[in-house]
Amino acid sequence: MQRRHQKDQTFSGRSGNTGESNPEDRKKEKKQFIMIAPMLKYQLLVHHRELSQVLNELRKLGIAHIDTTWNDQDAAAKEDQLRNYRRLQERYQWLSNFKAADLPENPPLNTEALIIETDQIRTRLSELEKETRETRLRWKVLEPWGDIPAGRLQSLQEYGIYTYFFHCPAGSFQQDWKKEMALEIIHEDKHQVHFVVLSDRLIPPSLNASMLDLKDASLQELAIAQHQQQQEHRALRERLMTLAACIPMLLAEMLRLEEESEWENVLNGTQVLADGKLHLIHCWVPENRSELFVSFLNHSKLVWKVSRPTPDESTPVLLQNDRFSRLFHPVGELFSLPAYTELDLTPFFAPFFTLFFGMCLGDVGYGLIILLALTVLKWSRRAPALRNILTLGQFLGTSAAVFGLLTGTVFGADLSKHSAEWLVQWQTYFLSVDQLFNLSLSVGLIQILFGMALRVWNRSRLFGWLYGLSSLGWILAITGGLLSVGWNRQLSGMVLVIAGLALIIFFSDPGKGLLSRFGLGLWDLYGVTGLFGDVLSYVRLFALGLSSGILGFVVNNIAFSLLDGRSVIGILFFVIILLFGHGLNFAISTLSAFVHPIRLTFVEFYKNAGFTGGGIQYNPFMKKHFKTES
Repeated sequence: MQRRHQKDQTFSGRSGNTGESNPEDRKKEKKQFIMIAPMLKYQLLVHHRELSQVLNELRKLGIAHIDTTWNDQDAAAKEDQLRNYRRLQERYQWLSNFKAADLPENPPLNTEALIIETDQIRTRLSELEKETRETRLRWKVLEPWGDIPAGRLQSLQEYGIYTYFFHCPAGSFQQDWKKEMALEIIHEDKHQVHFVVLSDRLIPPSLNASMLDLKDASLQELAIAQHQQQQEHRALRERLMTLAACIPMLLAEMLRLEEESEWENVLNGTQVLADGKLHLIHCWVPENRSELFVSFLNHSKLVWKVSRPTPDESTPVLLQNDRFSRLFHPVGELFSLPAYTELDLTPFFAPFFTLFFGMCLGDVGYGLIILLALTVLKWSRRAPALRNILTLGQFLGTSAAVFGLLTGTVFGADLSKHSAEWLVQWQTYFLSVDQLFNLSLSVGLIQILFGMALRVWNRSRLFGWLYGLSSLGWILAITGGLLSVGWNRQLSGMVLVIAGLALIIFFSDPGKGLLSRFGLGLWDLYGVTGLFGDVLSYVRLFALGLSSGILGFVVNNIAFSLLDGRSVIGILFFVIILLFGHGLNFAISTLSAFVHPIRLTFVEFYKNAGFTGGGIQYNPFMKKHFKTES
């Protein structure tokens, strides 16, 4: 393929468009994309003989997200690669349970040999555990009988004397059996009686007892078997510890498979042109890295084109938020990434989520437990990969402790009802039940209105200001309704309601005719019923916080009722009830305090903010590296 500078503005060569946007474009881009990194789309025209080389250079650069829409790779091949990777991953996770010893003198020659030996040891360990259980069960059966002389029993049988071993519950044993036959009790306790019967008959006597076959049993042999099993188990575990030192071999193979799979995916995902002689690579690069990418393109002398993504393209999403908002990325990703063209709601729901968690848990003691436990775990450096999650937990624990101070709740104890002198001056500041109920509804209404305001902002910047008027109408109608009903009746409230209704009715879809708008607007007004439901959903914040405190209070009452003077038993049960009751309440309340704010965020807030989601994670084509924890 001849490399040349294209005179048109579609494709650019070495001396062509650098992909740099002018200041006006940058300003426009910043306005258009909020909390989502602006992307530039590049299309690279490559000759088929140079495709592998170009892709390898792109992988070394590591900043381009490559579109693989045209991937026609065999599904069976993909499944085979995935199966092999999971096979390695499962062995890696299992070997990671063993503390790695020094490298073995004769390590496995390759990964397959390591997997085979690991599987063999796993199989043998499973068999050995079964054999050990059977040996222990056999020992339990034989232990009351002692060491049975099998040789003497055989000699007696040669003389026509047969030995039968029985056991039965102590209550079922009949003393008359001793008079009727040659019977000797070998072992007896309050539960079972073990006895032996000597008879000259080949058929055992019929007794209300269970007969055991112990002729070939020996406690000495079982003891030897147990010792051998323990030694073999110890040897196998020691071998696994040496194999665990070969984990880097597994990681290297997993890395190779992952890179191979991604390489095949990208190689087969380019658009084929000119009967296979040319390939068109579609890729996205963050705008702040475009200068580096253009420099690479110019040095490679490729024919390329740069453009801004269009709304109908599946542009990858790279979130860029402040340190606090980044902590909530895992929470937002539980639902979906935002589409490239819409707002990233993470910075907007993060403060609400923190507040909601505190309202749901609302206990100083529980909050401090979360805060202190996660602080110790974070600074112990035992889980560096979870550092952001632990930091998020610290914020949530702090929120629960602070809200517990506002309500006067410490491990279920209601400080507002205590008569201590140092508390009296603070009790007037504690929130009452009625205030908590009103606060829950107020916070919910504020978040819903805030979501609607974001919807106005998002629709206005995407489609024009006319498309934001309908959501603005809802804000005006709700605000006007609050002003004209209740404690503060104002004429301006009715004006806002009328103006809001007009915007809802006539601007539900500005792209349609007047009659269509009117019909759609009337239908949208039916959504007011859902609005009431959305607001009432926030009552759960009040209910969960109240239930957590009540359960803690009940646990305290039960525990303190068991304190009988200085009775040791009373103190013991007091401690047990406190630990178990508060432990269970803490677990349930913490889980609820996390789940229900998520529900309010993903349902009520996302719906009123007009969130659509479905974004694709920005995943640059690059060399892979495994991060192992020390």
